[in-house]
Amino acid sequence: MPRRPPKKPPATLDLSGHLLRLADLPTPLDPASLFSSAAAPIELEVGSGKGMFLTAATVADASRNFLGIEVSGGYARMTAGKLAQAGASNGAIIHGDAMQLVCSLLPDRCVAGVHVYFPDPWWKARHRKRRILNPVFLRHAARILPEAGRLHIWTDVEEYFEEAVAATAATGLFGTPEEEAPGGPETPYRTHFERRTRLAGAPVWRAVFRRNPTPAPDGRVPRVVRDPADSGQSTAESED
Repeated sequence: MPRRPPKKPPATLDLSGHLLRLADLPTPLDPASLFSSAAAPIELEVGSGKGMFLTAATVADASRNFLGIEVSGGYARMTAGKLAQAGASNGAIIHGDAMQLVCSLLPDRCVAGVHVYFPDPWWKARHRKRRILNPVFLRHAARILPEAGRLHIWTDVEEYFEEAVAATAATGLFGTPEEEAPGGPETPYRTHFERRTRLAGAPVWRAVFRRNPTPAPDGRVPRVVRDPADSGQSTAESED
């Protein structure tokens, strides 16, 4: 079945307070500068897809800022539209490559949590290098988190989950994985992809890792121009 195009927000809707382009952002980027409440903790979602988690989280917790990044321009605009319609001043979405953002732009200990939900598994062996949950990304995810900051990983691919858990442990920068429960009655699904997976009766593997006190690795890497075909950005939610 052909993939449905992302729903466009109303043309009259102002997205300027919610939609950003990675190419327009400075290096280094202080993510607090993107929000009106600069002192609030920031949660980063990698691969926001249709924006279900980002929108629900901003509405549910006004005491925190939520920043997403999405490689698909259509889905980034769709998410920005949802944030604008919700009047969520504590939510924003960046259109761009998550590897660039995490490894090159963000400074040390700048976010309280990193969320990676249902990343693209890149099934073909020659494409495995594009998986976002790779050793480089995980080291930089640890770098941008403070001690006790949390890394959330959910996927419907057991092999990818086991690989990600092993790679996270190999960094030496996180504690042992803790199982993370699904949502409650009011918000039973965290993302559109989770809803589709669970309604189909398929399992979901979930874990949260806490940043340990081990010193962070070296800082940001030089900003480079990446081939979009080699982007490590999570796009699995965009398949829904």
